[in-house]
Amino acid sequence: MSGGEWSLVAGALFAAGVVKGAIGFALPILTVPFLSIFIGPREAVVMMSVPVLLTNLVNVWMGWGEWRSLGQILPYMATGVAAVPAGVYFLYWGNPEVIRLILGLLVYVYLAARGFLPPMAALPSPARWGVGAGFGVAAGFLAGMSSVPGPVTIVYFSMFSWSKEVFIFLINAFNTVSAGALVSALAWRGSFTASVLLRIGAGLVPIFLGFWAGVRLRGRLDQALFYRLVRIALFLIATSLVARAGWQLFV
Repeated sequence: MSGGEWSLVAGALFAAGVVKGAIGFALPILTVPFLSIFIGPREAVVMMSVPVLLTNLVNVWMGWGEWRSLGQILPYMATGVAAVPAGVYFLYWGNPEVIRLILGLLVYVYLAARGFLPPMAALPSPARWGVGAGFGVAAGFLAGMSSVPGPVTIVYFSMFSWSKEVFIFLINAFNTVSAGALVSALAWRGSFTASVLLRIGAGLVPIFLGFWAGVRLRGRLDQALFYRLVRIALFLIATSLVARAGWQLFV
């Protein structure tokens, strides 16, 4: 990248870091499509895999007091990790745009029908575990394919009535596990060359500057405003997925 391009990228990484710090997610979905313009989609996934993992780990560390809530998403985490290698395989040999288009449309359907869906607490335990396992497979596949399990995770977690703190802790706990599996799979494929590691290191600076600014904003968000922002972010993520996939497939 030229100096001018890197300035644009650094600004985008900083802004995405602010969002990640404030609401606890959305770093890869805000960065991977933009980076793809300059370095290609696969290279963007590889570059963002490490920053995503590190910011997830920091969020888990800050919210560790909510660790008892992990039992509620065990089937989701287990099937999610198992599905990551399939997503990595698809990243190299399939057409990710088809999956992105379907996912974006499904998120629209969820947002439209959200008020008619029963809360997870109203379902019997076997049904909750089955729903969690199914969503986990989808999220793990997406994590491997694009480092973006967020849309599936946000939809699933929005079915619960968790506090802001629990929501952020659990979404980052899952994303840490899936991102760790993604980094391991990419390392096994030899994706982290010296030039890639230098690019990752340079990107970490603006990302974490933005992240810490966002964390300071997080404490000012009340519960209702936080979930309103989650729904807005989910709508924007779905729009990004549909627009990008539609452009790649039909234009």
